[in-house]
Amino acid sequence: MRKLSFIIIISFGLMLGLVACSSGESQETSGNDVIELTLWNDWTEDRPENRAYKSMVEKFNEQHDDIEVVIEAIPHDQYETKLRTQAAGQQLPDMFRVWPGARIQPLVEGDAVLPLNDITDNWKGYIPEAIMEDYAVDGNQYAIPGNVSETSLIFYNKEMVAQAGFDTFPATYEELKTLIQSLNDQDITPIALGNKGIWPLQSIYISTIADRFTGSDFLPDVLNGEGSFENEQFIKSLAVIQELTEMNAFNSDMNTLDEAQARNNFISGNTAMHFAGSWAIGPILDSVENIDNIGVAPFPSFAGGEGDPQKIAGVAGGGIALNSKLTEEEQQAAFEFLKFFYSDEMYQQLIDANIIVPADVEIGEDIPQVFQEANKLAQGGLAPVYDATLTPELTDVINNGLQSITLGEMTPEELAAQMQQELESE
Repeated sequence: MRKLSFIIIISFGLMLGLVACSSGESQETSGNDVIELTLWNDWTEDRPENRAYKSMVEKFNEQHDDIEVVIEAIPHDQYETKLRTQAAGQQLPDMFRVWPGARIQPLVEGDAVLPLNDITDNWKGYIPEAIMEDYAVDGNQYAIPGNVSETSLIFYNKEMVAQAGFDTFPATYEELKTLIQSLNDQDITPIALGNKGIWPLQSIYISTIADRFTGSDFLPDVLNGEGSFENEQFIKSLAVIQELTEMNAFNSDMNTLDEAQARNNFISGNTAMHFAGSWAIGPILDSVENIDNIGVAPFPSFAGGEGDPQKIAGVAGGGIALNSKLTEEEQQAAFEFLKFFYSDEMYQQLIDANIIVPADVEIGEDIPQVFQEANKLAQGGLAPVYDATLTPELTDVINNGLQSITLGEMTPEELAAQMQQELESE
């Protein structure tokens, strides 16, 4: 039985000096009967998802006498720098961890990655196309999603919401405003917000609210010069933040608390709701006294909105791309690995660790209901997350602008105009 090989690269200087082992030419073990494929990743930390990924590689090696996958694990803060450096020198390994959207685009444009179109039927009907598209460019699939990070979930205290007159969470924005008013009438802070880091209003709120109004094509169209941030529907989405602030939906110290502090206020029962991403599921479930009293819901629909109310802002992750220089034999070996890796067994391991998965897998009754509902929401498709799509400069503009709106220092129209001006200057 072969043992999984782990090579941990711990020095940045050493990292840049290393030469990739592949460039599409895999090494073979003694006897020339085993195809060796090197896999770069950033699985250096002892986290549940990393343990699941490593476990799947180890099991693949145990069950395949003719293929050996060798892991090279590189610290996360060094990984992308090394990947870009090796890509520029056309010295990428056989397989490597990649991120979706704009971060995989340069690899595609440089013909560094191999399309997976020949094997995507393996996940047809299993992973929604709307999630697969995160790793697609111009109709070609370049990686398979391993997990999903949702950024826009509403966690709520069922007892408080019921006391305010709602047996189920509001499905429309008008109903949500009624709930907020009722909670205020009972001297209960409706929503715990920690916007000290200035990203939550953008990433958690606007990413989904704007998509409800504009639809998912709006953001890429604007960035491609085929639209404008001064679009009426986008301005309406910014106005939601203004309206929620004016009706005292948030805690008064929202701009001095960070996201974790706001979450703790919700966990402690000081607020009825907390808007956050899937990263909050574990901490909430680990800390609340009564798990059954916590519900999770998507953002409500907005009258006149042009977007899909089933979508939730989020990004796919855990993708592995293949070197475009692989030989035919190596390609087939890598395809076999990907089909083994992105399977029920791995997704079940992630679910057990409270990690949202893209696949339609059966979830056991022992899994908390909050996680089950959050995982189900991902199946409705993903809306683009603004700070994962915008340039750093535009992200700064919207982050600071949204905070200014809560302080009464800027209007939605002014922020939209400022964003458009920044876009046109880039």
